[in-house]
Amino acid sequence: MFKHPFYRYSFFILLIVDIAYALGLVIANSAPISGGTFTAAAVWFITFYWFPVWGAAAFIFYLRKKGYQKIVVEWLIAVSFMASGNVITDYALVSFYDDYRPLGIFVIFNGLIWGSCIYFLSIYIESKKKVAFEKHSRKRAQLATLRYQLNPHFMFNSLNTISAYIHTNPDLADEVLHELADILRYSLDTAEQTLIPLEQELAIITKYLNIEKARFGEKLQVNYALPEQLNNIYIPPLIIQPIIENAIKHNAQKSSLTINIALTVIDKVVRVKVSDNGVGFNEHVLKHGCGSGIGMKNIQQRINQLGNSKITLSNHGGAVVFLELVL
Repeated sequence: MFKHPFYRYSFFILLIVDIAYALGLVIANSAPISGGTFTAAAVWFITFYWFPVWGAAAFIFYLRKKGYQKIVVEWLIAVSFMASGNVITDYALVSFYDDYRPLGIFVIFNGLIWGSCIYFLSIYIESKKKVAFEKHSRKRAQLATLRYQLNPHFMFNSLNTISAYIHTNPDLADEVLHELADILRYSLDTAEQTLIPLEQELAIITKYLNIEKARFGEKLQVNYALPEQLNNIYIPPLIIQPIIENAIKHNAQKSSLTINIALTVIDKVVRVKVSDNGVGFNEHVLKHGCGSGIGMKNIQQRINQLGNSKITLSNHGGAVVFLELVL
C-alpha cells in the first residue's frame, strides 16, 4: 500500500515543513535550541503531520480503489484527520510541558486550514502529473502510428522485387525475402523504443539497400561519412531509411543514382545529411516540406513530435535533406 509515490515524497516534505516551523518559532521567540525544542518538533511531526497525512491518504486511496472518489468526501477526510492529529498533538504537548497552552477549539480551525492546504495542493500536483502523463501517452501513440505507417511502404516495394526474381533468380528472391523479414522484425522490436544505437539503424539501412540493389543493380551507389566512433550515438529508429527510400523512389528512372549519407555529432545534437544526384525537390515540396506521398510527410510529423529537432529540405545538385536531432 505504501508504494505510492505520495508517501515517499510527502514524508520528506512534511519533515522539512516541521523543521522550518520549529526554527521559525525559535527565531521569533529568541529562544535557545534545546532538547525540549527537538522533542516538541518530533511530537508535532509524528502526531500532527506524518500520521494524520498518511492516515488520510491511506483512507482516500482505499476509497478510490473501491471506485468511490468524491472531492468533498476526500476533503472532509483530510480535514478530519488533521484536526484529530492536532487534538492528539495538543494532548501530548500538555503532558510533556507544564507551560504549554492548549489550543482548545482552534484545533478544528488548524485542521481545516492544514487539511485543506495539503489536500488541494496534492490534488493540483496529481492533476498536473496526470495531464503530463496523458500528453506523453498521446505523443507516444502518435509516434507509434507514424512508425507503423512505414511498414506497408517497406513491404510493397520489396514484394515487387521478390516477385520479379522469384522465377528468374530464386536465390536472390530468397535473399531479399530474408532481408525484408529482418527489417519488419526490427520495426516491430523497436516499436516501443524512442532511441536506438546508430549501429543498429545503419545495419537496417544496409539491409534495405541490399533489397534496392537487387532491384536496381549497379546503378545505385551509396556513400557514407560517419564518425569514427559509433558508440553511445542514439537516434530515433527508422528515421533515415524513409529519406533514402524517398530519394530512390523519385529517381528510379535515372541511369545512375548516388546517395550520400553524412552524420556528425556535437554534444547531444546529431546532424544527419542525406543528399543525392537526382532531380531534386519541386517547389511545392520545398515550400511545404512534403508532397502527396507519406514518406517525407511522415518524417516531418515525427520530427515535430521530437520537440527541438528539425528537418530542412533543399536542392544542391539534387535533393538534400538535413536532420538536426536534439536528443
